[in-house]
Amino acid sequence: MLKTILLDLDDTLLDNKMESFLPAYFQRLGDYMSDIISPDGFIRELVVGSQKMLENTDPRVTLEKAFADYFYPALELNAGEVEAQIYTFYKQIFPSLKSVTGTRPSARPVVESLINKGFEVVVATNPLFPRVAIEERLRWANLAPEELPFTMITSYEIFHFTKPQPAYYAEILGQLGRKPHEVVMVGNDPGLDLDPARALSMRVFHLSDDPGDKYPGGSLDDVLEWIEQQVDTPDPDEIRTAQAIDARFRGHAGALATLVRELTDDEWKRRPAASEWAPVEIVCHLRDVELEVNLPRLAAFSAAESPHLRALDTDPWADERDYISQSGPEALSDFLEARVALLQELEILTENEWGRPALHSLLGPTSLLELMGIATDHDLLHLAQMRATLIEIT
Repeated sequence: MLKTILLDLDDTLLDNKMESFLPAYFQRLGDYMSDIISPDGFIRELVVGSQKMLENTDPRVTLEKAFADYFYPALELNAGEVEAQIYTFYKQIFPSLKSVTGTRPSARPVVESLINKGFEVVVATNPLFPRVAIEERLRWANLAPEELPFTMITSYEIFHFTKPQPAYYAEILGQLGRKPHEVVMVGNDPGLDLDPARALSMRVFHLSDDPGDKYPGGSLDDVLEWIEQQVDTPDPDEIRTAQAIDARFRGHAGALATLVRELTDDEWKRRPAASEWAPVEIVCHLRDVELEVNLPRLAAFSAAESPHLRALDTDPWADERDYISQSGPEALSDFLEARVALLQELEILTENEWGRPALHSLLGPTSLLELMGIATDHDLLHLAQMRATLIEIT
């Protein structure tokens, strides 16, 4: 069932040609910061820092950190002082760039209609900017976030991956606890918006006057009718590929880190009900499944031609191992380290190795591809559980 609509921002909800916007943005930001560093040097390192965000594939590192870890040392600047000055730029000077952009009259009616119909609406812009800058661009589009209840606005503070990485879309799905068939992506750029979303088996809509044959498409005015048709259309099958599994493993890990990033010590251990798990128990469960199920199963494929794998009942571990008394931040750190180790092993597999067979005590004949796909489903199950838990306890 369709539940969530992802909407690109630039040249989808807002007329904003980057070939015009970026030079104006760079000039004004460089001029604003010229009291502490030459504009040319500042902009040069800003571009390189942005490239570091585009290249990040580590679910332990937010885009904000990927940028900051390069940018401020490269300029030999105090991060705290410069961040405060840049924030002031976004509040005072950045709004003047509205003149470079244009409003799309259909954008607000479409968004309001989707929200009124009960859909979650996500602003799925490339998260290369801080939230303050993205919120300002939404105001230019007549979509002020203080007026509209967007479910999510993707920004560099809360994301680990960028377009066109499929992991960016997997991270959105993970934070929302949504399956691919429950989500539609609407965007103008096939390479950035549609191809990576489709790689995860999501439905997509090409916002274009001439969408071609590859994807369904049309104008913003056509979006609502097309989405209504999708509500009554059978859910598409999810296609298991090595690329999609890698993206989901990365995106889910990043999503988990974001979901729990602001929990207090009390909230980590707070249960929505006596029979349900607290956040710390969910994270401990994911950590131990990664360490004692996923990684050993991957190793079994390397150790034997066609390994025999047994099913494990891991839910009792929560009580047996007293997860509620453990440290949530430590469990998260251990999970992320284990996930990165798993990803490093998966990265080097050939197509034939992904197809290696095995015999599972419950599934019967299976393959590495199928088992790793099931592991990503397990991630998503508990990410949905985490989202529901946080709604109850925070």
